[in-house]
Amino acid sequence: MSKEKAYTNELLLSQYRNGNRKAFQKLFEMYWESMFLKAKSILFDGDVAKDIVQDIWIELWKSRESREIKDFEAYIFKAVSYGCFKYLRDNKFNTVQLNVIDSLKFCKPEIENQYDLEETNIVITNSLKELSPRCQEVYQLSRVENNTNEEIASQLGISKRSVENQVSLALKSIRRNLGVLHKLPVIIFFFFN
Repeated sequence: MSKEKAYTNELLLSQYRNGNRKAFQKLFEMYWESMFLKAKSILFDGDVAKDIVQDIWIELWKSRESREIKDFEAYIFKAVSYGCFKYLRDNKFNTVQLNVIDSLKFCKPEIENQYDLEETNIVITNSLKELSPRCQEVYQLSRVENNTNEEIASQLGISKRSVENQVSLALKSIRRNLGVLHKLPVIIFFFFN
C-alpha cells in the first residue's frame, strides 16, 4: 500500500471511529467491491457473498468506537475469509457444489507410483546410513519428529548453527543419491542401446 493511501486510510479510520458517516461511506466505496469479489471467489455465490460483506460493514459500524483496528485493509479481508468459512461450515452443500464433487474422479495411486515411493524411501534410508550417527540423529529429530532447530540444539547440547549444518549435510546426501536414482534409467538406456 502506498504511503498516500495509508495516510488517507488512517484519516478515514479516525473520522469513522468518531461516527463520521461520510468517512465510513468512503471506506465502504473503497473496499466493498474487492471484498465482494473475494467472498464470491470463495463461495461461488454472489448473493451470499453480498450478504456476508454487508454483515461485515454493519458490524464495523456498530462496533466503531470499541474495536481497535490497526490495519484496516488486512482486518476486513480477514473478516471476509472468516465470514465465508463460517458460512461454509454452517451450511450444507448446494446442488452445484454437490455436482462438482460428484464429477471429481478420485484415482487410486498406480502400482508404479507406489514402487517409486518405496524405491525413494530405500534411497533416503541408505543415504542416511552413510552419515555420522550424530547427523542421523539430528535429521531424525528435525525431519521425522518435526522438532525445531532450537529444540534440537537444546536437547543435544549443541549450537543451532551446528543443527542447521547437520540437516544440510543430510539433505545434500539424500539429494545426491536421489539424483543418481533418477539418472540411472537414462544411463542404462544409453549404455545398452
